Amino acid sequence: MNLNKFKELLSVPSKTYKESKMVEYLISTIGDMEGVTLTCDEHNNIYVTKGTLGEGEFYPMFISHTDTVHELVDEIIVKEEHLIRPYTFGKDFGNEQSLCLKAYDKNDKPTGIGGDDKCGIYICIELLSQLDKVKVALFVSEETGCHGSRMVNEDFLKDVGYCVQYDAPGDHLISYSCFGTVLFDKDGEFFETSLRSITKSFKNEMLVQSHPYTDIMIIKQKSDFSCLNMSCGYYNMHTPNEFICIDDVERAIEAGKNLVKDLGLTKYEFIYETPKPLYTGSSLLNNDDEDEDPFYEEVHQLSSIDVIEDRGGIIISDCYDENQFYIDDEDGVMLYEILKKRYDLN
Repeated sequence: MNLNKFKELLSVPSKTYKESKMVEYLISTIGDMEGVTLTCDEHNNIYVTKGTLGEGEFYPMFISHTDTVHELVDEIIVKEEHLIRPYTFGKDFGNEQSLCLKAYDKNDKPTGIGGDDKCGIYICIELLSQLDKVKVALFVSEETGCHGSRMVNEDFLKDVGYCVQYDAPGDHLISYSCFGTVLFDKDGEFFETSLRSITKSFKNEMLVQSHPYTDIMIIKQKSDFSCLNMSCGYYNMHTPNEFICIDDVERAIEAGKNLVKDLGLTKYEFIYETPKPLYTGSSLLNNDDEDEDPFYEEVHQLSSIDVIEDRGGIIISDCYDENQFYIDDEDGVMLYEILKKRYDLN
């Protein structure tokens, strides 16, 4: 791992919709590599191909996004510090300190290092330099709705066998689904091989979870191959005190190399199917007749949940499985006050 090169990348400012400096930096850095073909589309998405496929072969593909949530500052100063990794998505790291990278402005104020997803960018560049046959795509403006990946050049995906994104915190996470989009078959060869390979690389148990949206969700919806997202070593994401554990990034790079070694240049098909809600409109779970439901009042359909009003409160239900929880009117009023304050509603 080239620590100075990593620090250089981390010092490039990149906020959503203000990513031009990062895009320019990446075009320059990747363009200097031997044996790569690089293109940049009208949206500033970057596409890179290395190596020529043989008969029956498919590229492994790695992706990341170029934007962060942090405000632009005049200068990002990256410092090495020994820090304790906080409890993150189901894992307590204890009190052991690790060598980490954290960012400050010129007034020594924490400014957010943008490990989400500059870690992913750096890992993609490293894999591009170390693998013989690989594709990389770096998408703009993920943080506000995956705007770059929604405009992906779908021709670039035609010879891809599987796709991996590095955009999860910690050192222990694999995304099974993103925002209701299932990424792979849990009982298939792709996941069995990937889990074994990633676990060996990170040297700890991996937690397979559903996570919020990121670009891999869009790639899965537009492709016929298996995808996954995994940890890449950032912590306290989206805060000024965000930092990166160097050892975690090194292990994430190793995971990518081992994945390609174990999965090979093969296509692992997995067709995305739009989930069908268990209930719609006046139908709640298996009850299709609102007249037979004495508690039924009204269903408000959101993108991934339904809010069902009954006479004593509301039920929040996942559209794609049977998970529900109930909020009575008293707790509902308290929740309203919290949301009103959070979103500054008057």
